[in-house]
Amino acid sequence: MTNRAHRASWLSAIGTIVLLLCGLTLSAQEASSPVPTIRQASSFRVSLPLRDLAKRPTLPNYRLQTGRFSAQQTLTGGGSNFSIGVNGIGLGSGFSEFTPDANYPDDNIAVGGNNPAQIVQVVNNSVVVFDKSLNALTPPVPISELLGEFGGACSAGTPIGHPIAQYDRAAGQWLIAETVVTAQPYFSTACIGVSSGSDATGGYNLYQFPLNDVTGGYMDLPKWGVMPSGFFQSNDNFGGDGKTFQGAYECAYDRAAMETGGNAAQVCFQLTTSDFALLPADLDSPAPPPANQDEFLFSLLNSSNLALYSFHTDWTDPTKAFMTGSGASQLFSLPSFTPACNGVGLAACVPQLNTPILLDVLGDRLLYRVAYYDDIPAQVPKTALPPHYQHWLILHDSTASGGNTAETWYELYATTKSVPVTSIRLLQSGTYAPDSTNHRWMGSIARDKQGNILMGYSISSSSIYPSIAITGRLESDPLGTMEDELHVIAGSGSYSGVFDFDMYRWGDYTSMRLDPADGCTLWYTNEYYTMTGTANWSTQINSARFSGCE
Repeated sequence: MTNRAHRASWLSAIGTIVLLLCGLTLSAQEASSPVPTIRQASSFRVSLPLRDLAKRPTLPNYRLQTGRFSAQQTLTGGGSNFSIGVNGIGLGSGFSEFTPDANYPDDNIAVGGNNPAQIVQVVNNSVVVFDKSLNALTPPVPISELLGEFGGACSAGTPIGHPIAQYDRAAGQWLIAETVVTAQPYFSTACIGVSSGSDATGGYNLYQFPLNDVTGGYMDLPKWGVMPSGFFQSNDNFGGDGKTFQGAYECAYDRAAMETGGNAAQVCFQLTTSDFALLPADLDSPAPPPANQDEFLFSLLNSSNLALYSFHTDWTDPTKAFMTGSGASQLFSLPSFTPACNGVGLAACVPQLNTPILLDVLGDRLLYRVAYYDDIPAQVPKTALPPHYQHWLILHDSTASGGNTAETWYELYATTKSVPVTSIRLLQSGTYAPDSTNHRWMGSIARDKQGNILMGYSISSSSIYPSIAITGRLESDPLGTMEDELHVIAGSGSYSGVFDFDMYRWGDYTSMRLDPADGCTLWYTNEYYTMTGTANWSTQINSARFSGCE
């Protein structure tokens, strides 16, 4: 089985080309909009508190089911106006009561406010709750024990991995989600838990939603975004055989109903094979998007274009839902770049110390997350950035001029705060490669309330073990530039590897998160190895903030 789409080499630009600074209207329904599939939850109930699940006899964790531009910055930024704060171990080797049972962690975090002050980390296939000093408030709990507590597909199915943790800052509630599949022919189910209150160690409203039609479907690489208009889930559908790419499969869930524990609807769209690896925007700002604005999703179409999509929901009448952009028909022109691995797109090309094994690079897609921020004008000391506008931060791997893998990032913004959005433009972008030796890849990006950006990633070469680093920029720095990087932790081992579907896998879901309690602190998690091995990874969680952000 594959969990990657081997598309034709970088699809040629099709449909409506949207030039770099040209207006783009996305909210009007297109005649080509796919037909929505509308379902109610197949089952739902309230779980036992997560803290009580942690006290029950520990069940074995399931093993993963295998299956299938802009200017380049070649100099350091001359110092760093940010610093690392809390820095400690997450789930993985070295963490009490936990032994990795998957070849890669897919680790990510959600960060809550200060009532209570908590962080939720998920890996394949466990969840743990920390306070913001990284004291564990629960031992590791198998995600399947929480989400599959009351039987059904979420109990009987096999997790595909790729769990996601989210925090809905508007409601002060948590979301934990994972997809499971049945034996071939594959049928997929979204298993979702939404906390019934602000305490992540408490009870969860549990939901199960089917993710396929009567012919089945292996829904892989799910990504989630939280917006006032719903919970948004993006999948790639590899069909009932788990091998034949059917196109992106996009779903929205009735957020308001799920947060109160009521019966909830799901609306899904099967897109075309030209639509791949969409990322939904994910709300970071205290200010929401303009009322009734559609959700925006993005995909890396080729080496000079993003594909843009909008998802319109109507939970009073879900039949009125529609999507625009199907068939990669809405394009946003990018400064041309060289895809990662020298144009191969999806391959392994990152070297490590003391091994010939090269690590996986996801050069054919955007990296988790698309961070959305709607400015509150009084909070932002505007110099370079346009005032009053919406911002989307986007990131992917590319190849630098020295042949090493680098992080290419973009900041898009809307020129209005009206509905529909009349224009989305590129404010700035850059490729961060301050040397030609080290490879930087598998990153995540977000910003604080003052417009300062922080970007985290893995860093490795033939002379260093895979490690974790961060870089960033003040809002007042020259556009398209990052400051000197700081190393979060130095690895002391390499991934010796299990050859897994044409590459040696590295976690896909590293995540940078803004702390909603102060709007200044950013939290980051990623993986590394303390000793060379196959599935003995560790993870690290750190905070960082910019000087002067109050």
